[in-house]
Amino acid sequence: MSVIKHNWTKEEILDIYNKPLMELLYEAATIHRKHHDPNTVQVSTLLSIKTGGCSEDCGYFPQAARYHTDIEGYGSRLA
Repeated sequence: MSVIKHNWTKEEILDIYNKPLMELLYEAATIHRKHHDPNTVQVSTLLSIKTGGCSEDCGYFPQAARYHTDIEGYGSRLA
């Protein structure tokens, strides 16, 4: 595993900031391939859609606990 750098100079930061976007993408993909299988895709599921509400209160998606809707939850239809 590589060491995280914490002592960036202003010049190093400016060099990255001013680098062309496609070069940044290439470098990021190269580093990513060193640590992850490029042929594997992570699959995620929005379980809260099926259960009728997310217990988290992140507030940025419609199934968050703060929103009250008239949608019947998946679990209530099983009873």
